[in-house]
Amino acid sequence: MRRRTIAASGLASVALVAGGLVWVTADGGADGAGASGDGSSGSDGSATSGPTAEVTKRDLEERAEIDGTLGYGDTSDVTLAGGVITGLPAVGTVVGRGQTLAEVDGHPVPLLLGERPLWRTLGPGVEDGPDVTQLEYNLVALGIVTTDELTVDDEWTSATTDAVEEWQEAIGRPETGSVAPGEAVFLPAEVRVVAHPTPIGGQAGGPAVTVSGTAREVTVELEAGRRSLVEAGQAVDIELPDGTTTPGKVATVGTVATVATAEDGTPGDSSDATIDVTVTLDDPAQGAAYDESPVTVSVVTSAATGVLAVPVDALLALAEGGYAVEVVTGPGRSDLVAVELGAFADGWVEVTGEVAEGDEVEVPE
Repeated sequence: MRRRTIAASGLASVALVAGGLVWVTADGGADGAGASGDGSSGSDGSATSGPTAEVTKRDLEERAEIDGTLGYGDTSDVTLAGGVITGLPAVGTVVGRGQTLAEVDGHPVPLLLGERPLWRTLGPGVEDGPDVTQLEYNLVALGIVTTDELTVDDEWTSATTDAVEEWQEAIGRPETGSVAPGEAVFLPAEVRVVAHPTPIGGQAGGPAVTVSGTAREVTVELEAGRRSLVEAGQAVDIELPDGTTTPGKVATVGTVATVATAEDGTPGDSSDATIDVTVTLDDPAQGAAYDESPVTVSVVTSAATGVLAVPVDALLALAEGGYAVEVVTGPGRSDLVAVELGAFADGWVEVTGEVAEGDEVEVPE
């Protein structure tokens, strides 16, 4: 007897009546089929028709997609001391230790690396401090002196003064032997120039250069409610604007949720809170053509390896609950077999029950 399926959802509705399965047709009629109450058909099976698919062993991955922006990360403004800005590096320039970040009154303002800003004049007679150590470390790193010639510590000595004068001569600044705020800029790492808030010819004293990091990365403002989707070190796939996909990893996951402020200054809805997530590309060159471009980050939320799976369209919903598949038992014959469902992915679903790899199952049209 041919089994019929209801068109809605592509699944069959099954009612358990007097110990047998009754397949309800779209017009409300019913075809009885001898079957056991556990969802398996009788030993005689039933007639089959339509396409079939093979039960296969495969890996299934469920994924979530997250919107992000591919660029160079957060930006910040560098403020210079007073004077006239007479030179700026071109947008896109990477400025490293010892290189010129700007020129004020005709003198270069070099970038030095360190966490502490230059907040006081460093020179002979200055009190000991970690900012002295930071400057001396840079003088050694730049090759101006060696550690045999200058002990890197928090104390200013005549050797420090000599090293500063040598450095100033090398970069074309007056050889004063001291370094005042505005004569150098300390930042934690090399930077990439993003913009010139104040153009050449403008007055220093405010934001002069907008900079970012130099590593290409994806920034994500992830809804706080989806925090469980990601963790540091997790492998992801990144879909670029041209449709190609490249692998990457979650680099950082923020711990503080923030809520955007409305234009009138009032706090936004807490349900819109987000956390900052950064993702790095395994091969940064893959994203070299893009800056501040939208991308999609694909995250595996669950995975099943080496499981038996059938096409989702092969599932038949049972009226008493659960699902079954029609397993082909011979030419024109099939048995209804109850299955438990597992992972879903790419139109396939994991099944467990009395099915085996290589079985043919019907796929209702």
